[in-house]
Amino acid sequence: MQPPPTTAAATATPSCAMQTSTAQARTALAGPRRALATALLAAAPLLAAQPSARAGEVMTWLMPDFAPASIPVAGKPGQGVADQAVKFVVARWPQAEHRFLYANASRTWEMLARGEQACFAAALRTPDRERVAYFSNANRLPPPSLVVRRDALASVPLNSAGEVNLAALLAQRTLRGLVVEKRSYGTLVDKAIAQRPAHSALHTTATGSYGKNIFRMIAAGRTDYTLDYDFAFAYELAQTPELSALATVPIAGSGAPVTAGFACPRTAWGRAAIVRIDRILGTPEGAAALVRAQSSWQTESSRRRYAADMAEFARQRARPSPAADFE
Repeated sequence: MQPPPTTAAATATPSCAMQTSTAQARTALAGPRRALATALLAAAPLLAAQPSARAGEVMTWLMPDFAPASIPVAGKPGQGVADQAVKFVVARWPQAEHRFLYANASRTWEMLARGEQACFAAALRTPDRERVAYFSNANRLPPPSLVVRRDALASVPLNSAGEVNLAALLAQRTLRGLVVEKRSYGTLVDKAIAQRPAHSALHTTATGSYGKNIFRMIAAGRTDYTLDYDFAFAYELAQTPELSALATVPIAGSGAPVTAGFACPRTAWGRAAIVRIDRILGTPEGAAALVRAQSSWQTESSRRRYAADMAEFARQRARPSPAADFE
């Protein structure tokens, strides 16, 4: 019979078992660790690429929600006046991811006033707006006209040249007018609207689509007149035959075209964005593209009447604006 193991031998046996167990555990862990290391090495290029993707430029364009300033196709610029100008800039700014947001006048100017990182593609340039935004000129638009139902023409105060006396119109109670809130119609008209008497029958609305539905309201007799641009009315008339019941009348004293273009918030980001936009536009090629975009939607009579003004605009637009414009 074998003698029982000594105490020393009995103590050594658990130690060997522990060492064996530890070695087995290490061996068991080695496989997953190698797999994890391999996975991390494989993922390294993707992880390294992520910061640069996040750091890419994003350019948000605020687009007008009315034709023919903008005629979107699948949520992107089409062949409207502002559409063509934006597409010219986008094609020469490939580093950025370009996004398009269609908004009414109120939302657009609230965003710019808050300094949000977005630029508006169809901004009428006025002294009040220059306090909240930087501008780069892109259009010279014929001044707005009175758009009125033909059966109300007899009540419109006209001068000897057949032009409407806007102050007298806004002071009367007979004809009901409707214009879009926070939309600009040029300095002269904006001032007349702001200074109209309290009893004036002209009212404002925050409607979307920059008021194109107002034309239909006039035709239906729900209001009598509005103020708008001839190219905007001509476009809607071509789409809606019943608008032939409306007529346009020039406004006395508003003969000079109004300036419009791109507007970015008056912030450091906005200044950098508008300078870049202006440099892209400020070339002979850019000037030609802008004139072409506008002319494609003007009436023939409007093109003839303002040909000299457009030629001068193109001459100035063929080079970048002075640095002082962005101070």
